[in-house]
Amino acid sequence: MNATSITDAQTSINSAINSVSAGATSNNPGYVLLNAGIYNISGPIHLKSNVVLKGAGDSTIIFSNGSVCTSNEAPAYIYGLNVSNVEICNLQFQSTARGPQDGGHKGGRFCINLNSTNNSTVHDILFTPYLYCDGVRVEKGSNITVYNCRARTGHDGISFLLGSSNCRAYNNDIDIRVNTGIRVRDSKGIRLDHNTFYGLHGSGWCCTEMEENVSAEIDHNIFHDYRGLSGNAAVQPRHANGSVSVHDNVLWNVGNISMGSGSGNIMDPSDKNVNYWVLKGYGYGSIK
Repeated sequence: MNATSITDAQTSINSAINSVSAGATSNNPGYVLLNAGIYNISGPIHLKSNVVLKGAGDSTIIFSNGSVCTSNEAPAYIYGLNVSNVEICNLQFQSTARGPQDGGHKGGRFCINLNSTNNSTVHDILFTPYLYCDGVRVEKGSNITVYNCRARTGHDGISFLLGSSNCRAYNNDIDIRVNTGIRVRDSKGIRLDHNTFYGLHGSGWCCTEMEENVSAEIDHNIFHDYRGLSGNAAVQPRHANGSVSVHDNVLWNVGNISMGSGSGNIMDPSDKNVNYWVLKGYGYGSIK
């Protein structure tokens, strides 16, 4: 699909998704390819099972302003409800938000929302600063993987919520602007590994947030140079219980690991060069 700048692009993208989904299977998916350009949307792009939505990288821009994706029926720019075997990749998201006060609108404006979705991936996405809400929000999902993303969003960068299970976020670069880098709420079998968390913007709360009943493994991440408005913890509980293993991470100029047990965490190393630790197998860029 070609674009320089398409208004109401969701109409043509949804039509293409519906077309290629007919007869598509997990072993033979349908592809919707978005070339470089600006795709202006005024409503959500709806995912279908066994479809790959793929852009050309940062030059493929999904753009929306503050007037769309604000209801339960239209909670996200790209929305998957009760679908499986979908892939979203190689895109950039932009909005009109320009500061922390524009973000965190809660009930909508997520970039990608996967609800009751399984066996799906999101990767190689750029979420630009102060997008209105979460970059990737997974609710009641299973076997969802998020990797190679760069998040600077207006709420959570990535979230696994409300009964999600067996999900993983790895090799993501998360500059925390508002709230938290990755949130896990009432979800099981979650692994957060080889991510880099940071942000000296004076906004936000923590790098990773554990909420309600969780089981999670947090390993081989870099937590560095983070200060929020109301906190700075690397791992922060909120009404949380369950099992959280935090091991083999590198941390400097951040707050405490306030939940979880583990070993091998390197606190306040003498070498505070991110690239040095990436070469040692930690953080964003350490997995190719």
